[in-house]
Amino acid sequence: MQSYEALRILLDGMLYMMALFSVMSFLQQRKAIYWQYAVYIVCITFTFNLNDQDYLKVNYLPGTNFLISLLESVAFAMYISFAIQLMNIQENDPVSYRILRYMILVLILETVVDCFLFSFEFSPEIISGSYTFFRFILAGTALVVLPRIFRLRQAVVSYFIIGTFLFVIGCLLALWINYIPAIFTRSPDSPFSFPITYMELGVVAEVLCFTLGMSLQNRENELEKIKVQGQLIVQLRENDQKQQKLLKIRDEIARDLHDELGADLASISMMCHAAEQQLTLNPELARKSIRQMGETARKVIRVMREIVWSLHSAHDSAGQFVHRIRETAQGLFDPNTTTLHFDVGLTDATIPSVMRRDLFLIYKELLHNALRHSSAANVYISFEIREQQIFLSVRDDGQGFDPEVGYHGNGLASIRQRAASLNGHLAITSHASQGTRATLNCPLPA
Repeated sequence: MQSYEALRILLDGMLYMMALFSVMSFLQQRKAIYWQYAVYIVCITFTFNLNDQDYLKVNYLPGTNFLISLLESVAFAMYISFAIQLMNIQENDPVSYRILRYMILVLILETVVDCFLFSFEFSPEIISGSYTFFRFILAGTALVVLPRIFRLRQAVVSYFIIGTFLFVIGCLLALWINYIPAIFTRSPDSPFSFPITYMELGVVAEVLCFTLGMSLQNRENELEKIKVQGQLIVQLRENDQKQQKLLKIRDEIARDLHDELGADLASISMMCHAAEQQLTLNPELARKSIRQMGETARKVIRVMREIVWSLHSAHDSAGQFVHRIRETAQGLFDPNTTTLHFDVGLTDATIPSVMRRDLFLIYKELLHNALRHSSAANVYISFEIREQQIFLSVRDDGQGFDPEVGYHGNGLASIRQRAASLNGHLAITSHASQGTRATLNCPLPA
């Protein structure tokens, strides 16, 4: 066995094993990039074997075998398609993508020209010249694209650049020695006297680089999948938290409707029935019942407006909240002799609806407590947002109370619970005959 033949068997075996690996990868992953690369390897290896037969001919000229030229064109087209997909060139570098598409058009044009030249039996010199011309165009264009691709700064690009560079160098050396008789001796004992040796060594080096590159890409894809899965898990957890908040809001609305509106609506029904009975027996008492129904109905409407306001996204601004707390305080204390004092800071911050609802209910409960229990001449209300913190304060100069005992009912416990749900701190200080001060500060979501 001669040295050239032994080298060719070794190199062919390596390439066919790589082609088999690509086919198996395609069957496993169903990605076009693998079968295209397998076609490229098989086609290019077949051309090497056909070239070996042509080298035995007298006056050999490259490109004078139509089948070799056709197989090379198919191989290069698969190679270009492989490169486009491997590095996602269409998205990462549209200019290089257009150049590579033009290279495929050059290959198609070359095939058409070859069909014409072979069909009309042009001289071998013209056919070989045409072949060499198109091949140098492809090699030169590839050397133009490579620096552009290198600027993509992707890990897989480095392997592609090195592999393509070695392949192009092998092709150029193979074309070059065809025209240097001192080297192109085609001696079986001298493998490097055959142009195919340079091309096949370039292809083998390229295949090894691409294999490493595809392995790296697969690794990156796996890491990306893990990253995406992690993001999905975080998103699912966030969605679950949002769902829990929505359920909490729904439960609170149901509780408010039951606690604040249920009793009032039931009393309206009872007063309506009583008024109906009193119309003939005691008209004055019936009129009193009707007036009570009107007052209760207005209270129901007010409570409904407060619930709707606290949930409506159009009222998320701090300015809307300030307007609402002013309106609420004035509505509560309007028939009273108590003087209201407001100290509010203007801001363009946004208060989320879930937070705004609890904040407003705390504020409203503090106002009710001041109205019912303090007998105060003055009530001081301050509201400010600074450094992503909300500060709300309600102070009166009334009779005060013992914070350890609290008000009657569960009002104080309710506002402490709401303050805790806001991750806030509620401080209440009070002394007999010295008034009461309630201060709430809580973080504003970023």
